[in-house]
Amino acid sequence: MSRRIPIILIIIFSLVSHEGMSQKWKLRRYEALAGVGTAHYFGTIGGTADKTNWFGLKDISILDTRASLFGGVRYKIRPDMAVRTNFIFGFIHGDDANSRNVERNAAFTSIIMEPSAQFEYSIISEEQKYRSTALFNKRGMVNNYSRINFYIFAGVGGVFARVTPLKELENHPDYDPAKLKAAGLAVPAGGGLKFVLSSDLSVGFEFGGRFTTNKYLDGLYTRFAKAPDMYYFALFNVVYRVRTSRTGAPIIFKRTATGMF
Repeated sequence: MSRRIPIILIIIFSLVSHEGMSQKWKLRRYEALAGVGTAHYFGTIGGTADKTNWFGLKDISILDTRASLFGGVRYKIRPDMAVRTNFIFGFIHGDDANSRNVERNAAFTSIIMEPSAQFEYSIISEEQKYRSTALFNKRGMVNNYSRINFYIFAGVGGVFARVTPLKELENHPDYDPAKLKAAGLAVPAGGGLKFVLSSDLSVGFEFGGRFTTNKYLDGLYTRFAKAPDMYYFALFNVVYRVRTSRTGAPIIFKRTATGMF
């Protein structure tokens, strides 16, 4: 009987540890994100000289690439599901040079702002399933975090643009100066990667397209255009995991022993 007691204790410890680790993700349900990236426009102005294209990806041009800034908050519903709010500020640019409409000689630059909300599903979750061989890390601490998280996302938001016409854009018959301030619906979709550095910090990369209802992000919409304007964001970000209280609220400040923040 005495030999069986340690075995029973090990089993009980394993079951308790399994339950604790399976709920560990709830201690950090909130994440704050910030980063920088690039913006790529696909619409009426610019593009390649080749008419055959695939969702505008062949129109990606280094010369027309512009910068973007990003901030967001993520909330985990489950270890493999999350919702997120975003705000992205950036620039998009297009130029008819070397395009199939080179004779039009139009160009533009737009400031864009995009508030949005999205749903994420992790194909590879950063919260590993329990394995007895992975109970402790090298420092002897409980560890159930994967180093890589791969997720896909889709959502809805708005896009607001302020257009600056360049070259001969103002002389085009379809140019409308009343549309230099434009707004519309944006539907983001794409995928992302996170690399876990610690229980607090991760770094990531995300790439996603924005399908819009806006036809004037570039100040021009012709009868030959088959669809509204579209743009992509490539974002590099830093992720901070915020501690969560027992009531499920984020812990922004930590009290000291004297009761001060």
